[in-house]
Amino acid sequence: MKSTPFQGIEGLTDHGTGRKQAWGAAVTIGTRHPQKGYPTDTEKFYIKKPQAISKSVGNRSMLVRENDPDFWRYNDSDKLELRQQIRFHIIHPVNMADGWGSMADCLSFSLKAFQLPKIPLHENKYPTCTGDGKTATRWDGKEFQEIKCPNALCEFRQGRPSPCKPYARFAFQLRWPQHEAWKVLPTPLVKFETHSWHNIDRVLLPFFAGIHKQAMALGVNNYNLYGLPGVIKLGKRIAGKGSVVPSIAIATDFTNGQTLQSFFLGQKEYAEQIQAYTAPQIEMEIEDE
Repeated sequence: MKSTPFQGIEGLTDHGTGRKQAWGAAVTIGTRHPQKGYPTDTEKFYIKKPQAISKSVGNRSMLVRENDPDFWRYNDSDKLELRQQIRFHIIHPVNMADGWGSMADCLSFSLKAFQLPKIPLHENKYPTCTGDGKTATRWDGKEFQEIKCPNALCEFRQGRPSPCKPYARFAFQLRWPQHEAWKVLPTPLVKFETHSWHNIDRVLLPFFAGIHKQAMALGVNNYNLYGLPGVIKLGKRIAGKGSVVPSIAIATDFTNGQTLQSFFLGQKEYAEQIQAYTAPQIEMEIEDE
């Protein structure tokens, strides 16, 4: 009797979606001081290994991402014009036709508390509480419980810094200008994560909401963002009490005279060509019957 060639394992699902994507690297703003652990070099982007590891920093343990050796040319460069820009392609066929939920593979955002007072951290270091402002899932030390999320009224959103913060993850493929020496660098799927209210509410969400509005204005209802070129730029802004903090800006980054409008109209034209090509075939099949 031959052995059965099984394929698959029950319970292993949702691959290539959400956080179960094949991350090649992570883009961060700055890095952590090797001895003290606080953020430093925040005027530069870094490209790091996608998974954080636990390291002893001073007298405490913290999760730290190490620099990715494949990008040593980038991470070691002193050229701010390079280190303050990340060019990308969106490689997920997503849109906002069904709201933010249909964007989750490319852009996801929520409230997240990695650890809360008097609650032991999960053994797998999962966040203790995550939510959307209406409903949350909280670890109680034994299991995860679904609770009503008080949003801004939650005790863990009070004070500075508060245990509960906004969180967003933007997934994209790195892109390097072909006319520069950096074109030899890898172009993996990477993630950029932020806990900044400003970066999420004033930069990332308006960028995608604005793109959706333009597609609707052009009548391209069935658009997708696959292949959209863009750039993230790193700078500074004035925050509360006059402090200066890192801040990002994001924009499309077309070349050779292409625009967002031509990008969407090209999709519409292609869809119409496909429809025109398949329609006569359907009619012929009906006549043959």
